[in-house]
Amino acid sequence: MSIKKNIGKVIRKLNIAGIADRFRFYSQYMVNYFSNKKFLSRNPSINFPPPYFLYETYELNYNSYYNDGLQTASEIVSILRPFVNFDQPGKALLDWGCGPGRIVRHLPALLKGQHAIYGSDYNASYVDWCSKNLLNIIFVKNELKPPIQFANNSFDAVYGLSIITHLSAPNHFAWIAELWRILKPGGLLLLTSQGNQFKEKLLNDELAIFNKGELVIRDPKQEGQRIFAAFQPENFMRDLLKGFKLIRFIEGGSTASIHGKQDTWLVQK
Repeated sequence: MSIKKNIGKVIRKLNIAGIADRFRFYSQYMVNYFSNKKFLSRNPSINFPPPYFLYETYELNYNSYYNDGLQTASEIVSILRPFVNFDQPGKALLDWGCGPGRIVRHLPALLKGQHAIYGSDYNASYVDWCSKNLLNIIFVKNELKPPIQFANNSFDAVYGLSIITHLSAPNHFAWIAELWRILKPGGLLLLTSQGNQFKEKLLNDELAIFNKGELVIRDPKQEGQRIFAAFQPENFMRDLLKGFKLIRFIEGGSTASIHGKQDTWLVQK
């Protein structure tokens, strides 16, 4: 077992994941302090969320946060474009689990303001910050469990990057059913999951579960938070999404991956 795995095991056994998380936050803050200050001085018009928001949802580096968000938003549009006619105004898109808006903030400009863009999150602080600081997007708060306050057949596309990776087993299935409900017929759902590229992070007992094609849940007391982790083998994801038509699967870590090592799933209602 690697040193990193041993440290993780000790942290969970001592129930100090929260303390370790705070230590990592302050470390990132200090490491990025001067580069963030320089980036902000060069880009004074960009609104950034509070530092812990960035750390909790991505990483505490302004340049990476902003430009990777733009790149990812562009990649999402490219993946959806063959199936959604963005040249026809009036489409409706939802960033499910938008966090403090790292990706969705770029969509109005990329889509030339012709479409209805929404963001939702269970964290009220994220939703409040986004509502006050990001224009031309409608933000709503959801809970950890569905339902969400949208009517049936509302959206042409919904995406959720690294969202099911922080959900319990029951909420995997509950939310997939809910996202089906709010998608229009023919609507698209784009998700990322922690598949084979994350096997190296698993402890031996977790790896045995994963290799059987079953969902692995770590730290179930903190659902929805950064320190909660869910790992999804391919067979589990195919079963989870079996009500949809699979359009595209991109294995994590490949050049086409839109979220690093995470697997990408594009399915259609």
